[in-house]
Amino acid sequence: MIQLKISLKNCYGIQSLDHEFDFGIGSNPAKPKAKAYAVYAPNGLMKSSLAKTFDALSKGEAPKEERYNRPSTCVVESDGVAIPREAIYVLKAEIDISADSPAITDILVNPENKAKYDDLLVSLDKLKNKLTNSLQKESKIKKGDIERTILNDLGETDLPTCIGKIKAMTIEDDLSPYEYATIFDPKVAEVLKSKEFITNASEFNERYQELFNQAGTIYQKGVFNPAKAETSFSTLDKQGFFAGGHRIHLRGETTSIDKAELDQKLQEIHASIDGDDSLKKLRTSLAKNAQTQALTDLIERLSSTQIEFFLEKLKPENHVQFRKELWAYYVHNSTDATAYLDSYTESKDEIKSIEAAAAQVAPRWVETVGLFNDRFVDMPFTLSVANQTQAALGKENARLKFTCKDGADTVEWSRAEIRTLSQGEKRALYLLNFIFEVKARKLANQETLFIIDDVADSFDYKNKHAIVQYLEDLSKTESFYQIILTHNFDFFRTLCFAFVRYERCLMANRESNSIGLTKAEGIKNYFIGKWKNNVAGNDCILCATIPFTRNLIEYTKGEQDADYLKLTSLLHWKDDTEQITVGNYLDIYNRLFGTVHDTNNTQPVKTLLFTKAEEICAQNIHDGLNLEDKVLLSMAIRLQAEILCTNKLRTLKNDANYWCQSDNQFGSLMKEYTSLAPSVPEMRTLEKVSITVSSNIHLNSFMYEPILDLTIEHLVNLYQEVRDLHL
Repeated sequence: MIQLKISLKNCYGIQSLDHEFDFGIGSNPAKPKAKAYAVYAPNGLMKSSLAKTFDALSKGEAPKEERYNRPSTCVVESDGVAIPREAIYVLKAEIDISADSPAITDILVNPENKAKYDDLLVSLDKLKNKLTNSLQKESKIKKGDIERTILNDLGETDLPTCIGKIKAMTIEDDLSPYEYATIFDPKVAEVLKSKEFITNASEFNERYQELFNQAGTIYQKGVFNPAKAETSFSTLDKQGFFAGGHRIHLRGETTSIDKAELDQKLQEIHASIDGDDSLKKLRTSLAKNAQTQALTDLIERLSSTQIEFFLEKLKPENHVQFRKELWAYYVHNSTDATAYLDSYTESKDEIKSIEAAAAQVAPRWVETVGLFNDRFVDMPFTLSVANQTQAALGKENARLKFTCKDGADTVEWSRAEIRTLSQGEKRALYLLNFIFEVKARKLANQETLFIIDDVADSFDYKNKHAIVQYLEDLSKTESFYQIILTHNFDFFRTLCFAFVRYERCLMANRESNSIGLTKAEGIKNYFIGKWKNNVAGNDCILCATIPFTRNLIEYTKGEQDADYLKLTSLLHWKDDTEQITVGNYLDIYNRLFGTVHDTNNTQPVKTLLFTKAEEICAQNIHDGLNLEDKVLLSMAIRLQAEILCTNKLRTLKNDANYWCQSDNQFGSLMKEYTSLAPSVPEMRTLEKVSITVSSNIHLNSFMYEPILDLTIEHLVNLYQEVRDLHL
C-alpha cells in the first residue's frame, strides 16, 4: 500500500471528502518517512464519521448517511484497488472492556501442537461422549452436568483419573433400581436432611406401604398413590367439579360420594400416618413437588429388603459414600467406560506431553502482556491467562485474569467482573485488545490500515506518551499503515514531534459543502510563564523557571547565544554544569527580564536542584498542583539519568573524558547506551524517564498540561529510582 485514495459522499455526516494519502517512505532511505498520518479535527467535524465509515467497511457493510437518508458513495482504494475488509482495523474512541479479544487465542495457539493434539483427541472425545450418554441414561442427570458431578463426588479433577479410580472399586450390591438424579435432587435433599425423615423414615415407610393393602383403600401400588390422589382431587375441586354438584364413584363402592364424604374417606385411610404429627409433616413434605414425589414413586417400586437397604443409604452420614457407589455401579456396568479408559491409557503420555508444553511455552503471550505492562504504568492490576493451556491448544478462547493487590488483600477478576477502574484505566484495558490484535496480525503477516480514533482521550500524560511510543513502534512494521484521528491538539503536536512527519500532519477544515484535509500549520506555540516575580523568594520556582527562561532566550536570541548554551548546561549534563551557580543564573534572568535580583549566591544550581528534589521526596504531604515541584523533579530526574548514562558510557568506552555532543542529548545517550549494553537492568528505568519527563521539560512545546497531569508521587518515585541507580 503506497497510495490510499478516499472519496466519500454522505457517509455518516461527511457530505464530501476527497483525499489521497501517500504512505511512501520517501527518497532518503536513511531517514524513511513513517507510514502514518495524523489528522487533527475539531469535535463534530469529521473524525467519528470517518472512523464509522472505515468500521462499516471492515465489517463488509456499505457506509450510509443516517440522519437525512441521502444516497451515499464510498471509494476507498489502495494502489487503485478496493481495499479488502480484512485489511482494515478501527480502534474506536468508545471504550468497550466487556470481552477479551479473540486475537489473544490466535497468539497463544501453536498450530503444530494443536494439529497433533486434535488428532489424539478426536477418537477419545467420541468415546467420552458415548460414556457420558450411558451415564446419563443410568443416572438421569443432565448430560452437561455428568462430568462435573462425578468429579466432584469422587474428589478428582480429570475424568480419566476418576474413571480409573472407580474401576478399582468393588461393588457387590445391586443398585440398578436407584436413580442418582431422583435421590440427590436439591429439593429432595431438603427432605432427606429434615428431622422428620431422619427420625421417622422407617416407621413412615411401613405405614405408607400399609396404605396400599388396608381394607377400603383407594390406592394401587405403582399406579395410584396418595400424591397422585391429592393432585387429582385437588384439581377437581379447583375446577368446580364438586361445587357443580358432581360426585365420584370409587372402585369397590356401591354408591358415589361427594366432596365431604371423600374427605372423610381419605382421613380414615390416612389415619395411621396423620394421627402422628411428625409422620403427617413428612407425608406433606414428600408430596410437596414433582421431585419429592419422584422419590416416593421410587420407594413404592422397591421390595421390603430393598427399602430397608435404601433407607440405610439415605442417612446423612452415608450420602457421600452412596454417591460414589452409585457412580461405581453405573461405570462397572458400562462397556463405554472400559473403552474410554483403554483409549486414554494408550494416548495419555503424548497428550500430557503436549499439554505440558502448551502450559510452559507461551513467549508471544508473555511478550505482548510485557509490552502492555511496560508501556502503561500505574495500572491497578497484573495480567495472566486463566486457561493458558486450553487456549494454547485451541480448545477454548483465552480468558484474561486480572489480579489486584492492596497490601495483604488480593482479588482476582475476569474481564467481565472487573470493576472500579478509572476512565484512563478502562481505556488502557481497551487498548490491550488492540495490542493483541496487532500481534496476531503481525504473526499472520496481514497488511493492515489502522484507523486510530482519539486513542489518547482519558489518559494522563505519562500514558499518552506511552501510546505515542507504541504507535511509533507500530509504524515500523512493514505491512502496517496508520491514520491517527484526534481532536486533542496537544496530542496532535506530540505525534508530529515524535514520529509523524510534519508534512503528514493534516488539519480538517470545513469548506462550503465538503471537508478538506490540508497540511497543518502553527504546531509550535509560544508560552509565557507566571513565575517571574517569585524567583527570589522560592528556590523551587527559581529552578523551575530555568527551562522557561531558556526557551525565551531561544526565541529572542537563538540557540547559539551564550546564555542559551549556559542554561542548556543546567538542563543537560555538560562539562560546565557543576560550575554554574545560582548567581550566574540570576544574572542571565535579570538581563532577560530587567530585574535586579541579588547575584552573589555562589551555590551551584545542580546542588540546589538535587537538594530541593530530596526535600520534595521527603515531604509526606504534597498539597495543590505542585507545578514548580513537578518541573524541578522532572529536571532532576533527567539530569540524574544523564549523569548515570555518561558515567556508564565512560566505562564502556574506556574514556574518562567522554561527553555527549548531540543536540538531542538524552535521546542520543539512551541510543548509544542501549547499543553498547542492551540488557542492563537500569534500562527500563531510563525508558521511564524518556516516556515520562524528558519532553515535558520543554514548556514551549507542551505548555504545562503534561506536568500537571503527572502525579507528584509518580515523579518522586521515579526520581528516587533514578537516584538509587548511582548507589
